[in-house]
Amino acid sequence: MEEKNRPNIVLVIVDAFRPKHLSLFGYENETDKNLKNLAKDSILFRKAISTSNSTVPSLNSIFTGLYPPNHGVVHQFPYTTEEEIDKFDRVNLWMPTFLKNLGYETMALDWLGMWYKKGFDYYKEKEDKKSLMQKIISSPKVKQILLKLPNWAYKFGKSVFKTRSSTPFTPSSETVKLAISKIKKAKKPFFLFMHFWDTHFPFPTTKYSGSEEKDIDRILENVKSDSQKEYIKKRITDIGLESTKDIIRKYDLTIKNIDDGIKKIIKTLKNQGVWENTIFIVMGDHGDSFTEHGVYFSHSGLFDETIHVPMIMHIPGISQKETEELVQNVDIFPTIAEILGENINENIDGVSLLPLVKENISVRDKAFSWDGLSKSIKSVRTKKRKLILSEDETCNLCKSSHHKKAEEYDLERDAGETENIFRGESELSKSFDEDKI
Repeated sequence: MEEKNRPNIVLVIVDAFRPKHLSLFGYENETDKNLKNLAKDSILFRKAISTSNSTVPSLNSIFTGLYPPNHGVVHQFPYTTEEEIDKFDRVNLWMPTFLKNLGYETMALDWLGMWYKKGFDYYKEKEDKKSLMQKIISSPKVKQILLKLPNWAYKFGKSVFKTRSSTPFTPSSETVKLAISKIKKAKKPFFLFMHFWDTHFPFPTTKYSGSEEKDIDRILENVKSDSQKEYIKKRITDIGLESTKDIIRKYDLTIKNIDDGIKKIIKTLKNQGVWENTIFIVMGDHGDSFTEHGVYFSHSGLFDETIHVPMIMHIPGISQKETEELVQNVDIFPTIAEILGENINENIDGVSLLPLVKENISVRDKAFSWDGLSKSIKSVRTKKRKLILSEDETCNLCKSSHHKKAEEYDLERDAGETENIFRGESELSKSFDEDKI
């Protein structure tokens, strides 16, 4: 494909994005009016499964087409080991570089930095206005220390230094303004990567004062682990709300804000006359748990709340459709490559989705995921069954356990994954060996 005829590519990642909170997936509140309009002109993947419940392993899978053990980084910062990063450094294939070498103008709107800058002509990081003390507190090692403090000490430190253990985020409205500016100035086919963080707990970019409802004390009474109680207290300290309903209401508002921003980006692409020649993808990097399975306000564990993500893909020349077939984020890279008529000359775990969207041919019968927030947990699922295996199920965040050594769920009969039917063996047990993972 000649450079001048290549489609533009826009990849929008929404952090901690739950399908359960989109009317596209049956939610009673319409948080996603504009995403619904996008879906009318696109492919809606109803069973998109992330390779991880954490941002860093997930993004690496998107940009390499590899599962976390194969690209190296299985665990989220600050729990990533030097061995994991050393293995990742030996990975040669990187989608931004691949596209840049094809003549694309490559732009990223995110603040992660690190190796994510590789292959981008433009990488806009969050403007750093933190004091020296805030910079020290934001370092990975200090974050681990903060999370080990009792909540009274954590709360005191937050009030004194005006900070918390996680990172402050740029509002999506600012990111959208920058995106519109970059789109208007682009002089050749471009790849624009955008990462919206508004939906990441505690949703700091969204204003919501909340009600006077309180149910956190009742939740704490039912939590047996002292370490998890302390973790939940810190989360409540961070968000400043004391009812699950208020936390969910604030989350819904963040989705609406992002939904409005996506509308503005699409409108800009149409006004510039390039929408019909643009691949436009919106998806989550992972999900989130509010109360499900005893996981409160974090994305720990490998239940569907944390790995099932929304995914919508607008591809020029392909009409609207919905599919219930399994797909994964590792499939994004090979799909884009095939649309461009390019070959990826290395073995990867992802597969092109074009046979699925063009001819309804299933491209995978299994989806694999790894827990980036626990010691050693992995899962494999088909459309009907899911197996979760733990060598060490300790959660790095709350220091309790959210899984047993082995859990299996009948997803047809028990979509909520409430009844563990594992009885000592499973037909899915050999999947990791068969797929050499």
